[in-house]
Amino acid sequence: MIDPTRHRQLEELNMVELCTRIFRNARNELYLNMRYLDLSLSSLGFEADPGCRGVGTDGFVIYYHPDYVCDLYQRGRVHVNRAYLHMVLHCLFCHMDTRGKREPELWNLACDIAVESMLDDMYVKCIRVAPTPFRRDWYGRLHAKLTVLNAEGVYRVLKEEQLEPRRLERLAAEFLVDPRPHRIIQAHTLRIGGVAVSGAPLASRRGGKRRGRQPL
Repeated sequence: MIDPTRHRQLEELNMVELCTRIFRNARNELYLNMRYLDLSLSSLGFEADPGCRGVGTDGFVIYYHPDYVCDLYQRGRVHVNRAYLHMVLHCLFCHMDTRGKREPELWNLACDIAVESMLDDMYVKCIRVAPTPFRRDWYGRLHAKLTVLNAEGVYRVLKEEQLEPRRLERLAAEFLVDPRPHRIIQAHTLRIGGVAVSGAPLASRRGGKRRGRQPL
């Protein structure tokens, strides 16, 4: 008779191995389409974290809940590819390090809108998901006030709009990569450090300290 605890441990190991393969395949597919991101794409490790309901990163490692990654993969490889690149872009634009005294939740949303707008402008098949009418409408509203949709500008517009909670929730449901209630928010909790140099991790080169996780 198989020990139930041992059986569960084996199942968890198999799930972790499967998720690692999913992430590696996503990284490889992104690399084949975006070779200029070679160092950045290969600088993040993978670690299963049952306490994480989605995916996130601290600039060194992608933390994930195995069930979430499998669900994402079942929706289509493009969604895994897009989530992976979403995290890398947060790292490259130093979104965790540049929050300053801004409101964490609003900053998280502004960062996600900025990154998602960039992904939506990339007509690359492996990450292409047609934007919804709601999303296109918001891009139009933001472009009316901003030349470039960076996180700082989007945050400023959101502050000026003084949106009521219901409308903010609708925006979050549209743009947050993990729209579920729990998000690892500790400093813009998606996204992360500095640009990778000679294969170094994407955490900030200013001392290389981990600054908390950045959820998607």
